[in-house]
Amino acid sequence: MSLRPLALVALVALPLLGCSQKITVCPIPAILNDTANVTFFRPGTTPDLANELYSVSLDRAEADCVYNNSTQVVRASLDLTFRATRAPSSTGASYSVPYFVVVHEGSRIYAKHAYTLKFSFAPGAATSTIKEAPNQTRIKIDNGKLPWNYQLLAGFQLTPEQIEYNKKKGRYLP
Repeated sequence: MSLRPLALVALVALPLLGCSQKITVCPIPAILNDTANVTFFRPGTTPDLANELYSVSLDRAEADCVYNNSTQVVRASLDLTFRATRAPSSTGASYSVPYFVVVHEGSRIYAKHAYTLKFSFAPGAATSTIKEAPNQTRIKIDNGKLPWNYQLLAGFQLTPEQIEYNKKKGRYLP
């Protein structure tokens, strides 16, 4: 009997016995559509298209992760892409916008993390693309579950007025 097949099995099984490994099917990254856009208005004005100071959209969410078989913990990294727009202006400007990342599986929410997106418009620029990588998230995988049963859901932390404005502009799904 040859030891070659046993050596091959041992070589494949050894990494699975308790060390961390990068996996290709991570918790699913997603954007909560109803909170994917936020608009800010000039101070002292009413929420109207003519009074918009700037808008920001959350355009893309991608995940990368490492899974530890012995602890059944996934460390997931999220990469978010935002796009800010404003009317052209000869001056630069800096802003910050609150956003969140939720870890959930079905209707069960495991964690919600709040963050602040900080960005600037260069003088004369009407758009700004911002890449953001919030803190790595640890997810303890429940028995019988797999990493891709969980979702990393991102969106802007909106006020009731911002939600109403999104509804008026057709940026809200009923």
